[in-house]
Amino acid sequence: MSTHQRTHRTTHRLGINAPADLVFSMLRDASHWPYLDGLTVYSERVSGDDAAHELRTSLVSNGSLSSSHCWRVFDAASHRAEFHQLDLESPLRELAGDWEILTADGLSVVTLNHEFEVDDEHLAERIIAIIEDYSRRELEALRVSCERLSVLLQHHVPQTHPTPHPPPHPTAKEA
Repeated sequence: MSTHQRTHRTTHRLGINAPADLVFSMLRDASHWPYLDGLTVYSERVSGDDAAHELRTSLVSNGSLSSSHCWRVFDAASHRAEFHQLDLESPLRELAGDWEILTADGLSVVTLNHEFEVDDEHLAERIIAIIEDYSRRELEALRVSCERLSVLLQHHVPQTHPTPHPPPHPTAKEA
């Protein structure tokens, strides 16, 4: 019987029509996730700060409620975030990954990577399917939320150009 553990990897990428700073801040502040993504029902930062923190979430996965406990580390300058799941249950032995936001062709291109190891390799394909489904749904929810917020913020930005005033109406003497 082999004890070799195989690391499985997935990558998902999506373009978002919103500034990279906005997308990054939406990822970092998980307190609003229950209102945005349709998957998360509870989210709480347990300890830490904006640079690194422990996060607990509850979400609906495969029709049932599950909990997640992870450690997240952020690099705001490069728009990157790393996560490592804590307190995993079998068949998962390890689950970690990262988010990266790059700017290309006027979009914020978000990449979500996962790495995991399992006790039973026969379950790897099933776990990949769950990660695939959740990642697509999570990225799409992030896209919709960020694009909506970006539009709202654009409408509330003070105008940088003075509004031209119409010429005064001629008075009776001028007419």
